Amino acid sequence: MKKALALMLALAMIFSLAACGSTDQQPSDAPAQDTGAAQTSEATGGDEHEPVTLRIYVRYSDDDTILPYDYAVECLKEDMPWVTLELDAMPADDGVKLKSMVATGDLPDIFSLQGTDLINSMVQAGAVKDLTADIEENGFFDKVQPAAYSKLYHTDGKIYTLPYTSTEVALLFVNKAIFEENGVAIPTTIDEWVTASEELTAKGITVLPIFGKEQWICNTFYDALVTRYIPEGLTGLQQGTTSIRDEGYLKAAQDLERLAAAGAFPAGVTTLNYEQATNLWYNGEAAMFLNGQWEITPTVEYLGDKADWIPIPAATAEDVETSQYAFVGGSGTAAGLGVSAWSENYDVAVEVACYLAEKYAEYNYTQRGAATVAVQCDKPVEVEPPAMMAKLGEWMPKITSTTVLAGSGGNMELYTVLGEGTQSLLAGVMTPEEFIESIALVLGE
Repeated sequence: MKKALALMLALAMIFSLAACGSTDQQPSDAPAQDTGAAQTSEATGGDEHEPVTLRIYVRYSDDDTILPYDYAVECLKEDMPWVTLELDAMPADDGVKLKSMVATGDLPDIFSLQGTDLINSMVQAGAVKDLTADIEENGFFDKVQPAAYSKLYHTDGKIYTLPYTSTEVALLFVNKAIFEENGVAIPTTIDEWVTASEELTAKGITVLPIFGKEQWICNTFYDALVTRYIPEGLTGLQQGTTSIRDEGYLKAAQDLERLAAAGAFPAGVTTLNYEQATNLWYNGEAAMFLNGQWEITPTVEYLGDKADWIPIPAATAEDVETSQYAFVGGSGTAAGLGVSAWSENYDVAVEVACYLAEKYAEYNYTQRGAATVAVQCDKPVEVEPPAMMAKLGEWMPKITSTTVLAGSGGNMELYTVLGEGTQSLLAGVMTPEEFIESIALVLGE
């Protein structure tokens, strides 16, 4: 982890605005499905290509997923006009539908793939093949940033995913205006966080609309609390370097319970989806929000300088200085675009998947100011980074520890039980002690 972290911290935190075509792209109303038809030899530099249609299965639900996809499609139209993409938008279902596709043999040519257990099952089913030789031959491997190698290599040392994002960290956002207007201090400790939640709730203000319908963000929230006591967070449980019986895991569960009791989360929080939660946040109705650093760009768009991100509040006032650089995220497991071993156009699918991964990264780097990207980009810097992104760039070299975002490093049974447990803690239907025992049962402790 230390080696990967060192590589991660070496990345420059810079931003640019460049595009294949227009730089004023907007989310389309419907999934982009057609990237063009077969072209003449004149249009393709003298080489004729048979038209190919590829099915692709990736997230396409918000600016973070729609804009880079649309950008990549526009670039593909110019560079590979003989390729047509048929998009099937992937839901946030932790790979459930993808597993079903594998089981029925109806796997798209290209798909978003992550999670150690899911990749293992697909390897065992023969649904994916080692891409190492392919991407070394076509040059994609040389373009991948060293900091993204953790997303490139699976646990068996082989490559099944083509990363298009790199280092991802969870951030706690605050609407400074809401705190200031209501005379409530922005918290630096968990006790202060509980107090602030009580004060804001008493004034009828939504504190933190976490989109608790998705287990990964619930795990991430709990992981953030755990890192205040155990820097390895949930990653320690995945790697077996810590025990769920360690006091910090119980304290973090108790902190989550305290925050829930203080009104930090909306009623029905575990039924709240991403769109509902972000509507509250973007409309200036919520005091805080938790998500990955990719949330910076839309937050700036909607809230401007009213918003900022803060370190996860510390366990005690004495711990503020030391714990603020323990980040959730920053480490990773294999994740990116996968290619179906069953594709009738496998070689073309590999080429297109590499191309799309590169263009996703290019868009995020040049047009959204991503803090880090998985694939090198040589386009010039044309925009000044948002203040929150520049701040993150200044903090990155100071990070002292990282975790696997959402704690989904390998044991999917553990990941699922953690998700169910953290949702139950958010909803106030499980005690911290019951939560710990449910995890201990899975781990055999």
